[in-house]
Amino acid sequence: MSPQALHDGATPKPWKPVPVSSGVNRISNPIREIIANIDLSAPPEAGVPKQLINLGLGDPSVFGNLPPAPESIAAIEASLKSGRALGYPESVGYPDAREAVANYFDEGSNGTWRVTKNDVIMTHGASGALEMAISVLADSTKNVLFPKPLFTAYETMSAIASCEIRYYDLLPEQNWEVDLAHLESLLDENTAFVMLNNPSNPCGSNWSEQHLRDIAAVMAKHQTLVITDEVYAGLAWDVTGPTPAAATQPRVEGKFNRGVFTPYASICGPAPCLVIGAVSKRWLAPGWRLGWVIVHDPLGVLAEVRGGLAKWAFRIQGPNSTMQRALPAILANTPERFYLETMDELKRVGEALFDRLERIPGLTPRKPQGAMYLICQYSGLDFKDDKAFVTALHEEERVFILPGAAFRLDGYIRFVTTTPLPILLEACERIEAFVKRHAKTA
Repeated sequence: MSPQALHDGATPKPWKPVPVSSGVNRISNPIREIIANIDLSAPPEAGVPKQLINLGLGDPSVFGNLPPAPESIAAIEASLKSGRALGYPESVGYPDAREAVANYFDEGSNGTWRVTKNDVIMTHGASGALEMAISVLADSTKNVLFPKPLFTAYETMSAIASCEIRYYDLLPEQNWEVDLAHLESLLDENTAFVMLNNPSNPCGSNWSEQHLRDIAAVMAKHQTLVITDEVYAGLAWDVTGPTPAAATQPRVEGKFNRGVFTPYASICGPAPCLVIGAVSKRWLAPGWRLGWVIVHDPLGVLAEVRGGLAKWAFRIQGPNSTMQRALPAILANTPERFYLETMDELKRVGEALFDRLERIPGLTPRKPQGAMYLICQYSGLDFKDDKAFVTALHEEERVFILPGAAFRLDGYIRFVTTTPLPILLEACERIEAFVKRHAKTA
């Protein structure tokens, strides 16, 4: 039957635009909003014959200088050839993948963090783990507490839940520790959870064991659940305050070795928390899109939450089968020297970048302690806001960098320390010239 016959000769009614849901309309991406008017594919401006230096993306694979461990690649190849990764996985993940995560992090009877495979839900990357945890816990009747500054994808993932977002301050003069009094003032009976992020994106900080205990004491006092985003777990080389005892312990192959990083679940005692992790950062492959939620619940108060996480997992029917089948070998066979060499390189680059930025008038860098970032304050420049700063920097010097406003922190810029040092130093040369041109006159 022809389209004309369907209308029996009548003029067809015009189609109306098809609307989207109200939930989708609440979704925003602060980073995208800030850079909407910056065309990173555009050729250099007239008189600026320079190659673009893009320092915006926290992806360790961009420049090819930090490849994954050969053992990880071999594990994926074996998974592909095994024939065991062709079907649908269990929605919460294959049992052997969950067992591998549990064995990797479990500290045994002499440790302070116990994990079993029943505590682990496999997810589509750390983003999938965060979305799952946030969505299971939050709704329009609840408020949630995020750090400020923060990884603003937390906000994006909270949009569908339509919850109230409250921000607790981090203190730059104390290496970005939590302002505990401010945090506590925001808690009430409708708080669904507090989000922690350690080591931090964007701050590059690594909290001490004592500071984490102080946070846990506040959470226990108010019986508030914590989601702890530890996607950078183990990627720390410095800490504020005393070096934790775990840093002096011999490293064990095939196990998670803390170093100077302290897992929140290891110090919060019986208080519950959800731990977020993934292969994206420590294993240097965000494109593999495999993460997990670990339920820490010694008191058994998260039975309903466990059920909610399992229900949410039905939505995607489990993450990538090939990666799940490879995960046990990735965790067991990646040698400790790989992690140590990665940290050594991040430390080397971060310290050299800090030293160079410190010599530029108008810039105040913060020395990184972990993760893959250095955050730097600027002052005394003739820009009304961060967006104006990064737009002019791109136009004049062909350097793109994320402003602090992308993380709810005006007056800062964030560097990615997985970038090769020569590229970062070239960017610093351009930034120094730019800053000198735009210094406010007395």
